Amino acid sequence: MKTIRIHTKDHQSIKQFETLQWCLKAIARAKIIKHLNYLYIDSDFIVGTDGHRIHIAFNDWDYEPGLYEEILVKPNEIILAKSETHLPEEYPSIWRAIPTQCQNGIPSFYCYLNKKDESRNKSQLAYHVYTHTRLCYNLKYLEDIRMEGKMRFELGEDNLTLIVASEDHDRLGLIMPFRQE
Repeated sequence: MKTIRIHTKDHQSIKQFETLQWCLKAIARAKIIKHLNYLYIDSDFIVGTDGHRIHIAFNDWDYEPGLYEEILVKPNEIILAKSETHLPEEYPSIWRAIPTQCQNGIPSFYCYLNKKDESRNKSQLAYHVYTHTRLCYNLKYLEDIRMEGKMRFELGEDNLTLIVASEDHDRLGLIMPFRQE
């Protein structure tokens, strides 16, 4: 069984760890659609989705393509095992969910991830998104999508999908809003 093991004791592994940890936040926890319980990795991207949100990052570490199951996630260690029963082709096409046209109307937001500013920063992000979209998004998803530095926002062509990119565009997240009735 092919595994990926990242530990933060090695300084070179910190970015890898943070990237995997961020993508893992978006995988499904319920066992309803089995493929969404895995991290998708291909030669270019690492993807986590639960069907309501997507976290995408570049595969800068040449991980072997496949679907990876979360075995262990600790504050300083991640272990993933490549599925021997599920194939990457079975994973939903995330590219169909990414809008082909976007409109920018939401100013950038500078996000701090340090403990001192964390709680204030979470509420400021939620307020920032709501005041510029007038849509309600899952607060947990907004919290999970946070990235250090300047976060850039756009709305999809449907005016609902919130698209968030990191300052250096090495991460991209999408969140669907709550149903508006």
